[in-house]
Amino acid sequence: MSLVPPKLLQKLARLGLSTRKRAAGARQGERRSIRRGQSQEFADHRQYVPGDDLRFLDWHLYGRLDTLWIKLFEEEEDRVVQLLLDCSESMEGDKLQFARQLAGALAFVALGRTDRVAVAGLSDGLSHYAPPRRGRASTNAIFNTLEAVVASSGTDLGRALESYPRQRGAGIALLFSDLLYEEPLEIVLKRLLSRNSEVHIFHILSPVDLRPDIYGDVVLVDQESGEEMHVSVNERTLDRYEATVHAWAEETEATCRRLGAKYVRVPTTASLEDVILRDLRRLGIVS
Repeated sequence: MSLVPPKLLQKLARLGLSTRKRAAGARQGERRSIRRGQSQEFADHRQYVPGDDLRFLDWHLYGRLDTLWIKLFEEEEDRVVQLLLDCSESMEGDKLQFARQLAGALAFVALGRTDRVAVAGLSDGLSHYAPPRRGRASTNAIFNTLEAVVASSGTDLGRALESYPRQRGAGIALLFSDLLYEEPLEIVLKRLLSRNSEVHIFHILSPVDLRPDIYGDVVLVDQESGEEMHVSVNERTLDRYEATVHAWAEETEATCRRLGAKYVRVPTTASLEDVILRDLRRLGIVS
């Protein structure tokens, strides 16, 4: 069974990942760069210096100013779309599966526009990594890599990012995570932004994250640390918990906006098609 339904892939075929800024890529492609190159899109002039290519002299400007000027053009380059999946143990189950599918769908979109796509699984270190691939022919390889990302170990995204190879040029970093870790999100975001990437955070939440299906006297066990806590749960406790989770999610969204990252809250019960074709379109992440 395909990671992403074939019928959805057909609907995604003409979409592209949007970007808010120009960036210098590493290889030639479709996207407009801040570098000056030799495409057909005129950008500016600069004065001629010995050694410049004479084919780009502007003879009309020479006739008016009696000085030599070189025509500059926009260089079209690609970018790296980085799929960063939190694969700590708290993601095990429906959250990681939804993250794989959403990442796969966005990878398919990116591969159709000459972008290169890299995959990394992040837990308390770099647990999975596949270097950038390019072109729709790489779809199956990307999907296989995503399916190989399994939940294991604890969470230390800061340490994992230190092991994650820096990509040449700039691009888009897509982080898929439940954000359940002790390190402040602000530190993780600043590390990603320092790599000259546009950052999108996909906050993956399951129904039990929002309101656990438990009642009475129970023992809660931290899935990653094994720490136990004895609690008595009733409707009032669940209401307070749910309100706390929503407040935390709103604070997280505010932090992302303040630092210049886009935030998308994604419940695992959502339709993958609706998330991409409705929500991400509305937010301007795909177009």
